[in-house]
Amino acid sequence: MPKVSESRFWQPLLSKYSRSPSVALCRIPEVEYLSSVPLVDPVVDHCCGDGYIADLCYPGRKMEAGVDLSAPALELARQRGIYNRIVQTDAGKSVPLDTGSVSTVLNNSGIEHIDNIAGALSEVGRILKGGGIFHFTVLNSRYFDWWPRSSQERDEYIKYQPYHTIWDEKGWTEALNRAGFAKVVFRDYFPKPTAQVLADYDYRYSAFYIKRRFSPGVAATMIAPASLLESRWRDRFGGLEWVAPAGQGAGFLVSATRAG
Repeated sequence: MPKVSESRFWQPLLSKYSRSPSVALCRIPEVEYLSSVPLVDPVVDHCCGDGYIADLCYPGRKMEAGVDLSAPALELARQRGIYNRIVQTDAGKSVPLDTGSVSTVLNNSGIEHIDNIAGALSEVGRILKGGGIFHFTVLNSRYFDWWPRSSQERDEYIKYQPYHTIWDEKGWTEALNRAGFAKVVFRDYFPKPTAQVLADYDYRYSAFYIKRRFSPGVAATMIAPASLLESRWRDRFGGLEWVAPAGQGAGFLVSATRAG
């Protein structure tokens, strides 16, 4: 199975997220899989954030719209110049684009953080043309089934991230079918050992950043030289496998085709 260190994205992610190592690790399969999907214009980047992931996956590619809730993130996305339009909206309520106007919608690990998942999927289905495809990456229920820390820490982590949707293949397929998608395909990532390393690090670092919970080990990375941190994370994460067999990953790329 491919290892993290073998990814062409490992070094740029490591450089960007040297002080948030779990983010660098989590992004490897997401960008590997997303960068491999064919894009048919017009393309919408759903929950685009600052546009970094789209820019990394598809350098030089212009997309029809970047959609997000955060005004500061969208301003950074605007500065990248990779979107024809910048759209600020709560994607769980509405996406102000014309019905049947786009061919591809992308979402990188954002869909699970929307509190109204039915509304979000319905809106994606509405703006897609018949035969259009929604590609998204998401951690699934196995990530939490394999949680390496206490159940109290798991529940706390789910709440403050927050994760509103934690489903397996069946849950996602049924929800997508209800939203008008006829075909749903999964590509798994993060086998159990890698998923548990990710969960341990992401719990500690997100507690530090989101909850402002002091941790000596995490705090030390805030002042250490970036070159030292990059070397540390290469040693710790580089040998981990990121591809998982079907039905055996803690996350997956989901590709759902709109009916019609």
